[in-house]
Amino acid sequence: MNRLILFILGALCTVLGTQAQKSSNTEGITGAQLIAIQEASEASKKWLEELKTPGVSVLDDTMIFSEEARRLMKDEVYRASVYKEQYTMGDLRESFAKVEIQKAFWQLITMYPGNEQGVLKFIYAYDDALPTDEVVLASFYTYAFFDPKITRIENGSPNIYRPDIFEEYFRRTKEIMNYIKYFRTENAKSNP
Repeated sequence: MNRLILFILGALCTVLGTQAQKSSNTEGITGAQLIAIQEASEASKKWLEELKTPGVSVLDDTMIFSEEARRLMKDEVYRASVYKEQYTMGDLRESFAKVEIQKAFWQLITMYPGNEQGVLKFIYAYDDALPTDEVVLASFYTYAFFDPKITRIENGSPNIYRPDIFEEYFRRTKEIMNYIKYFRTENAKSNP
């Protein structure tokens, strides 16, 4: 919840900071308040960057793992708690309540077959606040790699033994991203 509050405060602070800088009358904002606004803005930018960052990426020949990815790799109890055969709306509510946005988007990716329209509406509802296409992709690269249906952790490293399931999740992810881009285009046409 703290991250969501930081994000909202940061967004608000960014707007207020911009307004204060545009205004020639800055008497209403003290130096300390302006510093607090800037710090909150920086914190929200950092949080948003983390949200868009995939849990697993490759740089040259090196795999780079986010904090969440490392936790999924190393903590068997946590990993078992994250992955379910089938997610429910209750699971989704819990993830959003804890401001675990990537995890919630992963749950939506897994819920997509048979619920396409509802999942797309749910994700796109966040598009004004978040770059949902980037968050969907980051969620895939964070959680698909460690799904026990796809990957075994052997000697502390992920070993994908079901690339077919991995590819199916990636297909869904790309489809969701394409729909988001389509919705944005249509929305731009109707709201020039």
